Amino acid sequence: MGALRDLFFGNEESEDTKMSEEIMKENAGSADENIVTADMLVGDIITKHPLAAQFLMECGMGCIHCPASQMESLSEACAVHGIDGEEITDALNDYLLEHNA
Repeated sequence: MGALRDLFFGNEESEDTKMSEEIMKENAGSADENIVTADMLVGDIITKHPLAAQFLMECGMGCIHCPASQMESLSEACAVHGIDGEEITDALNDYLLEHNA
């Protein structure tokens, strides 16, 4: 799973990343509300996390604002574009955590 994550975040674990992970663990109850899952609708993800739109477009999903994509799960949208859904979900969560979205 490292390739996409390394592209966006580098391959070295920084102190900020370690600290963010510790904070997320401490706030596990509230953090679960912000976690993106592969079964969430793309439209719902973008509504809840506007930064996700740019991230997904950079990953090759340029049509995320079309009406059909608003009713697709993230997993389905990834499959249409030949992208690994789990990898995108993990990388998107890391991206959102990094940008405090």
